[in-house]
Amino acid sequence: MSVRSPDRGAAGGARLSCRILPRMLRDAFDYATYWSLLSGLAATHRIVRFADLRGGEPGAPFCILRHDVDYSPAAALRLAEQEAARGVRATYFLLAGTNYYNLLAPEHAHVARELVALGHEVGLHYDVRSFLPYPRHEWPRLLRAQATLLGELAGQPVTSMAMHQPALHGDDPFRGEDHGFLNAYDDRFTRAMTYVSDSCRAWRNREWAMLTSGALPPRLHLCLHPINWSERDRDRDTIFREVHDELMAATASARDELLAKIACHSGVVEHEARSR
Repeated sequence: MSVRSPDRGAAGGARLSCRILPRMLRDAFDYATYWSLLSGLAATHRIVRFADLRGGEPGAPFCILRHDVDYSPAAALRLAEQEAARGVRATYFLLAGTNYYNLLAPEHAHVARELVALGHEVGLHYDVRSFLPYPRHEWPRLLRAQATLLGELAGQPVTSMAMHQPALHGDDPFRGEDHGFLNAYDDRFTRAMTYVSDSCRAWRNREWAMLTSGALPPRLHLCLHPINWSERDRDRDTIFREVHDELMAATASARDELLAKIACHSGVVEHEARSR
């Protein structure tokens, strides 16, 4: 595949220049398939971020490229670096805090800023469960607080948001409301245009037929999850076992580090010496 630097189109979006490839996509989730998919899209569509739509939509055809970072910032950065090297700019939706990663932790604190440095947009991926202990009228304030924190980490104000796992946690409570953000689940992005997602490492039959036939709609919203994509194709169990194993290894490492620090604490040393 040959992909060069992007041309700038309407609304600041990036339009890839590329050699048109035959549509021979495998139903696989590896980087080779990913770039074949993007190359086919870029042959006819301008690839844009949500940030590129703040002033209005560019002329069709265009494709909003979105990535929900549910589990692995490392997987997101691997994909983001490859996209940037090929002139692709996307919106990466990050959770401020989750069971799987914490953007305030030292190992993840650089992620948001690095994504912006690569030319990508950072948006807020909010989990409605973090709002449930609070009265409903306080939710917009909490939403803005998370967006402000993420913007400070990114070094760039957050202007877009997307609910985390709406299929599991119910309808987006902010859809249709104006809180100063572009909401990826508003009707204009999910009903007025074609919305396609690889959630749970799966394409619906209709989506797969559309992506492989080349009969693409003029306005497309493509939501891809970085955790699904890697150098080699992996099945669903392998992907999530790897997520689990990495999380357990990080927890074990934190435990060992904590115990080592406690053993060296001056008060502990004195206490142990006195007890002997």
